[in-house]
Amino acid sequence: MELSRTRELLPLVIWRERSPSTNAELRDLMSQATPGSAPLPHGTLLATANQTAGRGRLDRGWVTPPDSAIAASLLLRGVGERGLGAGWMPLLAGSAVASALQPFFREGYRVGVKWPNDVHVRDEEDAAADRPGLKLCGILCEMLPNGAQPGVAIVVGTGINLFIPEQDLPTERATSLLAAGADVGGATSLADPEGRDLADRVLAAYAREMLALVDLASTNPAAARARVARHSLTMGCEVRVHLPGGEIVDGRARELAEDGSLIVDRPTGGRITVSAGDVEHLR
Repeated sequence: MELSRTRELLPLVIWRERSPSTNAELRDLMSQATPGSAPLPHGTLLATANQTAGRGRLDRGWVTPPDSAIAASLLLRGVGERGLGAGWMPLLAGSAVASALQPFFREGYRVGVKWPNDVHVRDEEDAAADRPGLKLCGILCEMLPNGAQPGVAIVVGTGINLFIPEQDLPTERATSLLAAGADVGGATSLADPEGRDLADRVLAAYAREMLALVDLASTNPAAARARVARHSLTMGCEVRVHLPGGEIVDGRARELAEDGSLIVDRPTGGRITVSAGDVEHLR
């Protein structure tokens, strides 16, 4: 795929007609660097419209019909050297994707982030009921050694549903730009020129916003946190948290901790800080 807009922004864009996992392929390319060779630069992007063995958070599978979604992995270097740490990267990525997708929706629809790493779109009825809406994109961040460079390297994987028809959506909680009624300019597939152009617009907007947010997180952490908070669909909502050990906690999502964890007020008093787990919005 040409991806001319995206290539103008980034130092290296790698397109695969087919990939088992863009995160895994980008990790492999990083590990193949030989002594004395130039490492993959900050901002390297590897993408495909046909990911066959992707996975999400908690090792869940993520596979979509060919030419209906974009799987992309973005390499960030020097994360956490100063400013916000690695725990904020899924939230920053969610904010960047939300900013990239919002212009495709008409008034009354809001694209935002359901903690910690899902991008949803919801209408006014969803908002009135504190529902997060339907999932457009999932995010998986993987932290890696950064060689001799400061900070850590992070591969940010995103899977954005573009053209999956309503009848082919994987769950009742999922959607796509096409199924949600976004303005896709008549495009229905990434196999078509119109679909490829839209994918380029989405990737370029996401990459531009993500790199800017990473810089902001380093130079002005408070401003970056405010951006994340503005895109949050979870703050202030009644939630049910399914913790990794099997415990279930109900409460109200209050705020984000210094490391990006979710602080939940218990109805009986006290708070719990959630760094990992599934969050369900209660209706």
